[in-house]
This record gives sequence, structure tokens and C-alpha cells, in this order.
Amino acid sequence: MSSTTYGTGNLMKEVRQAHQALDVDASRAYHVAKQGHASEAHLDNGGHIKSAVFGGLDGIITTFATVTSVAGSGLPHAVILILGLAHLVADGLSMGMGDYLSSQAESDLINHERSRELWEMENFPEGEKAEMVELYENKGISTEDANLVVNTLSKYKEAFVDIMMVEELHLMPVDDDENPFMGGLVTFGSFVLFGSVPLFSYLINLLPGVTLSSEQALWGSCILTVLTLFMLGAVKGQYVGQKWYMSGTFMAINGTVAAGMGWVIGYLLSLTGVQNVTLG
Repeated sequence: MSSTTYGTGNLMKEVRQAHQALDVDASRAYHVAKQGHASEAHLDNGGHIKSAVFGGLDGIITTFATVTSVAGSGLPHAVILILGLAHLVADGLSMGMGDYLSSQAESDLINHERSRELWEMENFPEGEKAEMVELYENKGISTEDANLVVNTLSKYKEAFVDIMMVEELHLMPVDDDENPFMGGLVTFGSFVLFGSVPLFSYLINLLPGVTLSSEQALWGSCILTVLTLFMLGAVKGQYVGQKWYMSGTFMAINGTVAAGMGWVIGYLLSLTGVQNVTLG
């Protein structure tokens, strides 16, 4: 096996591939390569990638459903663009702000709980160590070994508190590099970027000399959206340990079903004549 450079994210990708292939020799070699870089053994910018993928998926599916529901009702292109763009910006801001606020609230909670655990460790270490011993005993570790582990770890207060956070409260300590605002910004940008794909064939109809019929614009929107959904699903699959083509296919089908339901609802409403109602 050729040498592997750690730090670009390629090594972790290869580790996952070795696991999927159940290649013991490759897995052993990659673990040897990781020695000295254990603290870096995570997905580079994993949180931002998650925000980008899930923000994009939400944006493209919901906007696609809006397009097909309006198209099914027989309303003109202008209505599709007005509703689609308004929905795109408003929901994108809502998604981005929601991502930022929820991530910030989670970070605040974790930091608050960590400061409490640290205070308790400084003022009543015997009680904290007893709690950890009990937790390890509940995992099937003997009392003797649990005491040995806890007494050893407690010599290193900061590390011990981080471990207590995970074992006792099931909370991962906050990474100093985490930026909730950037996560929210990525979610908003991804939502708007990918959410604009279903509107693309309608937007180019605004260009001079371009004249697409309603059917052509709708079919163009469908083809572009399904292809983009497959791509996003494939990327998502790579980061959650799924086969890329299975994840991509599932996401394309999911988006198609959602859009199909939107078209059906729009068509059924058109049968009532609601599109011809005028408000005085």
C-alpha cells in the first residue's frame, strides 16, 4: 500500500472504505498512519458539510414541491417565480437562523454543564469519582478496574471533566473551532443555492429571445432537480457510510414523490376553479 498523507481528510475516507470492504490489513495500516494525529481523526469541516448538504436538500425539495404545485394548478410562470423566490429567501433565512440559534443554544448548554462539572470536581472530587466508578460498573467493568481507571484519569482534571461530560451527561465537549454563525450562514447559502435549481428553467425564460412553454419549463425543472438531488444524496451517503448510488437514488425518489404530491394537490385545487377567484 502506498504511503498516505494525513490531514487532508483522505485518510479518514480510506479508513471508512477499509471498513466497508472488511479489509483488515488496510484498516491496520491506516490506524498506524493515524498515530500522532488522533486529535485530528474527524471529518474536516464535518459540521459545515452537514449544514451544506441538509440545507441544500431541504431547499431543493421544498422549492421543487412549490414549483410543481403551482404548475399543476395551471397558473402562469410569473406566479411560480414569485412564490418560488419568496419561499426560497424566507425559508432560507429561517433555516439559517434556526441552525445558528440551535447550535449556539447547544454550545451554551454544554459549556454551562462543563463549568458545573469542573466546579464540582474542584470542590468535591470524591463524589465525582464515585459517580464515574458507578457508571463504569454499570458497563460491566469490575469495581477494582473501575477504581483504577477513574483514579488514573482524575489526575488530569480537564481531560477527566471532558470524559465525565460524555459518560455522565452524554454531551460532547464543544470544539474550539466550531462556529454556529458560520454553520447558519452555510445552511442559508446552501438552501438558496440548491433551492434555486428548480427555478432555473423559469428564470432563463426571462432572458431576451428565450421562450419556453409551460411544459418545457416544468420538464427542465424536473430533470435538473432530480439530477441535483441524486448528486446531493450521493454526497450525503459518503458522509454517513452509505453506498453513494443507493443514497443518491433514494434522495432522487424522495424529491420526486414530494414534487408529485405537490403537483397532484395543485391539479386538484385547479379543478375547483380557485385559480380564477378574484378578491375584491
